[in-house]
Amino acid sequence: MIAGHASTAQALREALAATADRARSQRPGYARAPGEALGALPFDNAFVDRCRMAFSKLVGLDDEGVVAISSARRKDGRSSVAAAVATALARTRGGGGVLLVDLDFERPVQTNLFSVAPSPGLADFLEGRDRLRLVFGGPGRQLALLPAGQRLGDPAQLLHQVSRDGLLSVFRERFQWVVVDLPPLDLHPEVAGLANQANWHIIVGWHRRSTVDQLREVQEHLLARNRAGFLLTGDTTRIPSWIRRLV
Repeated sequence: MIAGHASTAQALREALAATADRARSQRPGYARAPGEALGALPFDNAFVDRCRMAFSKLVGLDDEGVVAISSARRKDGRSSVAAAVATALARTRGGGGVLLVDLDFERPVQTNLFSVAPSPGLADFLEGRDRLRLVFGGPGRQLALLPAGQRLGDPAQLLHQVSRDGLLSVFRERFQWVVVDLPPLDLHPEVAGLANQANWHIIVGWHRRSTVDQLREVQEHLLARNRAGFLLTGDTTRIPSWIRRLV
């Protein structure tokens, strides 16, 4: 594992610069595989567009920042919402680049959604076992995915390291928007610290399965509640129905 708060942030800063810059993509120790690109998402444009509309209502005219996507439990559609929001931002507000970070080190989903290899990723990098890897795609290749990767250690320790060392701020130095796919808050208390480092927070629940108490429990961990909103997924109609209101 990379030792020291400052050294971790600086190592990430250098790795991002090398990986995101085409001119330096062949620098030893880093990789931006020229033949690797994000695949098409397994849901239609209507889904992405509804995410875009809901997100726009939350952030208004703001045009940069960190967006945390979380849920009370698994299988609520959180990762799909994160992928859709990141894709929508790349299409409409991503002139300075959009980074989607998968921080669910136990059960990462983003590489499956975008049809790319699961590792190496952030866990491999933080544990000092491999290079940092970003996979680019989307409109004008403005969207980058940082996979969770393959962890060997405790996922809670990795989450704590990302929070403690302020790595979300390092991501923002390089990208206009950072969308963070967080694991369920009830499984990892460390998620609350990361969520509160974001500028906005979307709490995802499943229609007719997530309870109001579960969503409120996630909301109680947030400090800036005026910058958070609920999104319910999983309607049985052909096109997903979204219900959103400010917390």
